Amino acid sequence: MSVHRVGQPCRNFNILGSTTLIDPRDNREKVVLSNFAAGATGNLILIDPQTGDGESIPLPGDEGAWALLNLDDETLLVGTCPRAGYLHRLDLRTRTWAEPLADPGESYIWNLCRGRDGLVYGGTYPGCVLLRYDPAAHRLDNVGRMSDNPDNLYSRHVYAVGDAILVECWSAAHHLTLWDMRTQTAQPFGRPGAKVKAVTAELICTETDGELDFYGAATLQPIAAAPERLPVEPALPYSGSRHMLALQDGRIFAVRGQDYYILDPAADGPESRPPLHSIPTPKPPTRIHTITVAPGGTVWGACGFGQTIFSCDPQTGEFWNSGVVCDQGGEVYGMAFAADRLFLSAYVGGDHVVYDPAQPWNQVDNANPRTLQPAGPALIRPEARSVIGPDGAFWTGWMARYGVYGGGLSRVDVETGAVTVWEDPIPGQALMSLAADERYLYFTTGGAGNGLPAKSEPFHFVVWEPAQGLIWQQPFPLGSSLGRVAAVDGRVLVFVDRTVDQTIQVFDPGRMAWEATVACAAPCQTLLALADGSALAFCDTHLWRIDPRQGTSTRLGDLPGPVQAAATAPGGAIYFAHLTELYRLDLPESI
Repeated sequence: MSVHRVGQPCRNFNILGSTTLIDPRDNREKVVLSNFAAGATGNLILIDPQTGDGESIPLPGDEGAWALLNLDDETLLVGTCPRAGYLHRLDLRTRTWAEPLADPGESYIWNLCRGRDGLVYGGTYPGCVLLRYDPAAHRLDNVGRMSDNPDNLYSRHVYAVGDAILVECWSAAHHLTLWDMRTQTAQPFGRPGAKVKAVTAELICTETDGELDFYGAATLQPIAAAPERLPVEPALPYSGSRHMLALQDGRIFAVRGQDYYILDPAADGPESRPPLHSIPTPKPPTRIHTITVAPGGTVWGACGFGQTIFSCDPQTGEFWNSGVVCDQGGEVYGMAFAADRLFLSAYVGGDHVVYDPAQPWNQVDNANPRTLQPAGPALIRPEARSVIGPDGAFWTGWMARYGVYGGGLSRVDVETGAVTVWEDPIPGQALMSLAADERYLYFTTGGAGNGLPAKSEPFHFVVWEPAQGLIWQQPFPLGSSLGRVAAVDGRVLVFVDRTVDQTIQVFDPGRMAWEATVACAAPCQTLLALADGSALAFCDTHLWRIDPRQGTSTRLGDLPGPVQAAATAPGGAIYFAHLTELYRLDLPESI
């Protein structure tokens, strides 16, 4: 076989954090945006709101950052994700970075706040701990876990209140913890299940099952209800607006997807729309999360984070990148063409989206692409991806909302846009992979949960008939993890990982029986059916051909790295992605 690089067609911004500062280099106000570059290295973007000029500063490491904190317009602190959970420190005068700090085991720092003691505090994932940073000593300490519930993985967010740090813990069981900086101890705060609604210089407002409680920000003691003292969000001209920042001149800076705008509350009326401006630095190449191929041979794909899609002419390498496909944050998992349109499924809102490439792009007005009825809030992550089913509809397999084990299946009628959702076809289990042939849908289930540790129990392979629902299921022995599934030549391939060995099981839907086991040398990230009746198994850094009829495998060669997305073109061409790179795969005529 031979592998040919097509290029890096997937490029986008994904702004996670923001703040303002007075740049000591020129004494001008700057907006700082923290950009997450999936599969690459993130960067900071400094924008002068008066001139529109931009400056990009690469992070020393990690893909991006939620946490930004301006220390006296001299230092910028950055808390990264999703690999290392670094605390980076940038000297704004020299634009130089200090030695990165990290706490072992933590991969996210969510936000940072400065305590009354002059130290900086941050919350984390997956340890649900409170970090403390000493700017004078450039030292990072872990002061301990903030939740007694072992299934709570998030300490998100943290707030400086009086002589304490208020920590919001979730997602198995939401609660608040108060860390006393003087006694170095933690204690519960507020009612069980309370969430932070607002923290101001004067008060703390929490919400528990729809009821509000108020506390003095200095005393931390209950006070009389004061809803009129809660901050009022300004009316914004665009849906999907984020990172609203008050500028010195009274205007409001806001980000909308791949663009930003500046609103003047004194001059702009409620119906006015300030112009959208492109973020003034180059979009970096980002990880390709999903790919499919249009009937005409154009490769389409979705970014690993940032809610954009792209198209690429594989013959010339020319590409196009979209704006956000829906107002929710996250990314597209499922993509499939039907009725001359591209149907999408997206995390984090459980969104179904339809886009007509032949019509002008107008997501701002929800015209093209258009968001349909979501599977959320109950179902939010289309982990199993999407397929066109035997009935011609767009089907998607889902994972449940944060803090809940479970999953579901959705169907979009590609002619009418009508959506049907089935929750928990296998109670308490997420759908992990989905495939279809001319008669059935097939899916596997697993114990993953959004914001929860993975659970262990017998997981299932399921046969689903569109008009009837679940018609056959097979639980696998405890300790078996079920992965990708592919329908090919009247058979179904299911990857099974038992930790001690990895196999592909061959299922005959005509007899509803298993008929072969094919050994795998490594975990299989992707299974791709071919027109000749075989399938490709992308296993770690190696490619294998699987013959389901014979129950055999043949190693074809080495890959550039693990492959999470692959697709075949109508003419038989094969494309796959590794991190930010798109490749074409040529197989010998006889293999």
